[in-house]
Amino acid sequence: MYPSNHNFVRQKYAILTDLYIQIFFLDLCMLREVITNDWYVGFCLLSLVIVVSAKKIDSQRFSGFLKLFSNSNYLRIYLKEHTFFDSFDTLLFINFCVNIICFSWIGYQLLYSNVDMSFLLLSQLFPFVAGGVILKILLELFLGYVLDLYNLFNILSFQQISSYNFIGLVLLPLNAFLVFGVNLAPLAVILVAVLILIISIAGMIKTIQSNLNIILNNFFYFILYLCTFEIGPYLVIYTVVNRA
Repeated sequence: MYPSNHNFVRQKYAILTDLYIQIFFLDLCMLREVITNDWYVGFCLLSLVIVVSAKKIDSQRFSGFLKLFSNSNYLRIYLKEHTFFDSFDTLLFINFCVNIICFSWIGYQLLYSNVDMSFLLLSQLFPFVAGGVILKILLELFLGYVLDLYNLFNILSFQQISSYNFIGLVLLPLNAFLVFGVNLAPLAVILVAVLILIISIAGMIKTIQSNLNIILNNFFYFILYLCTFEIGPYLVIYTVVNRA
């Protein structure tokens, strides 16, 4: 009788112990998820402050910028006043860099492996992303100067900067959805990546439509520009990611 009761108590104790262990590790996983998402809350607030600051600098330009792909007036009006990264473009470009880094981290997390994001990692990646884009645009302008096509390449660079900045605005809510969405499949990341590509292509098409005569007169150099500065970087990124 007693041994039987003793075994019953031991079995109950083992079951309760296993249950407590499972609850403990479940709490740890939930805590880890909250901590993991905390980094994005900070970056999201940073992006919102940057976007609001850009709107405060020039609310009329910001309103026109939101209609970038539905109205060609923005590119036509502000191209005349275009200087290399004025305060408005600089703020939105910083927002783009922050959000493209966050999106890249989210995509790598879902498609490949877990890598913890932190402010330190962002601060390390930011100079590479921002510096890479700025260097790309400077090389384009230099090529335009060498080929005596500076006006054409200046138009293309302004279109690029505007497209990048628009992508940054689009990624701000989409990144929040990807981070805090429940049971998101890798397909969601792929769809957002396709959307980014569509925006880039749409920006290029709009530029071609607005400057068709100039581009046709310099068609060979335009194709050279597309292969070197637009298609080439995407192929390099694709190769690097596949080898990672």
